[in-house]
Amino acid sequence: MPASPAPHAEEVAPAARHWALLPGAGFADSYRIRLTPQLAQLNSTEIAERMMASQPAWISTLMQLRDRLVAPLGFKRAGDHGAPAGFPLLLAEPARVVMGLDDSHLDFRLCVEKSPAGTEMAQATDGPWVTVTTVVRTKRLLGEFYLAAILPFHRCVARTLLQGLLRPERTAH
Repeated sequence: MPASPAPHAEEVAPAARHWALLPGAGFADSYRIRLTPQLAQLNSTEIAERMMASQPAWISTLMQLRDRLVAPLGFKRAGDHGAPAGFPLLLAEPARVVMGLDDSHLDFRLCVEKSPAGTEMAQATDGPWVTVTTVVRTKRLLGEFYLAAILPFHRCVARTLLQGLLRPERTAH
């Protein structure tokens, strides 16, 4: 029997609580994926760490390229903060982690949120789910251009990171 295709990260509308993470934001998107029973046992911090740690090499390469291209413009580098995926941790709760960065051209927040089993939201959607939401507030024209340039990559990266959660973990020999 052939293997079933990898689960697809579904795009959903960001909730009002996501927009509230960055008042005045002009962009937000959310993607979600159903958690396996094993992943459902983890809290949001553990899920976020696993998601960032399992990123494919092409995402790391893309981030390094981004850092080289935007350095002359004075943008902060993704890896300069010593945090998972270079994004400082702003909030850590069992069901929600918020990372983010404020820069001269834009501010962003990345929210990794777990809908716990047994909640109305999880029951209504046959959960539990993990949702990744990105919220961006641009500050000047350069931020608008930057956001427009990275959006196609951002969407692909967000979906890939979520789907990577469901890949079997590799064990060291």
